[in-house]
Amino acid sequence: MVDRLSTSLAQQQGINTILLQQTALNQTQQQISLGKRILSPSDDPAGAVQLLDLSESLSRLDQFQDNLDYARNRLSLSEGTLQGVTESLQRVRELAVQGFNDSNTAEDKKSIAVEMFQRVDELVALANTRDANGDYLYAGFKAQTEPFSGSAATGSFSYSGDQGVRYLKIGENRSITDGNAGAEVFFDLKDKNGNAESMFATLYGLAADLNTAKPALEETLLTFGGVLPADGDTLTVNGIIYEFDTAGNGVTGTNVDIDSTGTVNDAVTKLRTAINNTGGIGVTAGGATNQLLLTSTTEGNNTLSFTDGTAGDITVTRPISIPLYDQLDQLDTALGRILDVRAQLGARLNVLDSQDEINQDLELSIQTTKSQIEDLDMAEAISRFNLQIVALQAAQQAFVKVQNLSLFNLL
Repeated sequence: MVDRLSTSLAQQQGINTILLQQTALNQTQQQISLGKRILSPSDDPAGAVQLLDLSESLSRLDQFQDNLDYARNRLSLSEGTLQGVTESLQRVRELAVQGFNDSNTAEDKKSIAVEMFQRVDELVALANTRDANGDYLYAGFKAQTEPFSGSAATGSFSYSGDQGVRYLKIGENRSITDGNAGAEVFFDLKDKNGNAESMFATLYGLAADLNTAKPALEETLLTFGGVLPADGDTLTVNGIIYEFDTAGNGVTGTNVDIDSTGTVNDAVTKLRTAINNTGGIGVTAGGATNQLLLTSTTEGNNTLSFTDGTAGDITVTRPISIPLYDQLDQLDTALGRILDVRAQLGARLNVLDSQDEINQDLELSIQTTKSQIEDLDMAEAISRFNLQIVALQAAQQAFVKVQNLSLFNLL
């Protein structure tokens, strides 16, 4: 039995064939226009999933690069700032060495101190440097708070930032800090006695001493414990022997008698008085409770000496030193601190350069893989496009011929 096809069914099949060919042709045309093989997930479900993963990887990589560029800008700015700090500290050291020369008059020293005071203010300004976003470089997490306050006019300096350090992710498994907390860089400098001091205070102290023409005198600080020195204990200062007398029996030979029948501080006070009343030894005595501060009265080295006749009674709180020269040592400590921080910055910048190359190589690899999955083979697509045009034309011509097949044409 032969199936019959109605005229309407034959025409509908012809139209459907034309529409299918047009859809395929339009799909190929869009692929050629965009240069992409996958226009929707249905074109290649597995490939579409891979493209999503690769696009997410590229997005993360873009964020890593943004972090890397931000860190590089911050670290480069910090390096430039600390270069200025280094130059300022070196200039202050030159001025200090020049100013402490004995050939300078008091007026000469005051003139040198003027520039040193200006350098103090310059250092505070450098420490309060902001980046392009208006954030302070050395404020820690308090990026919008000015970290350092104080000036040469007041001689008082403080830090208002915190110890926070930001870590930025610059790779899948690598993070880096974008700076240093201000206290680490400019504060907490330990002097020879272990006391903390700010870099600004060190410079200010040098300038203030020059401004007052303070001489470079030796001094030492001795601290007596809570127990009275025993009867007959001695302390020798620049060759003069001071003997403690707790029994009221007097002292031996030519030793200077120190009545120590009262409290420890009473004995120390009498010792200070005795030293100051001893002429020709080149030493003055002062100090707080239970302390004896010995200061030479002439500039130079080896003008101050002391010997504790009974070991253990007296603690040397501060060894013999020349405070002005100690401040120069402290200035060298500050320079060393800045150089250490700059070395850290240089190491981080090298890490950023290395990671930048890694990120670029990774981006190229991801883009290559993405291209292999997503990009269109133009030669194949154009050939397919031409074939689809021929197929569409054939379908259209067949439809016309079928449409003309009618018995009415034979009447």
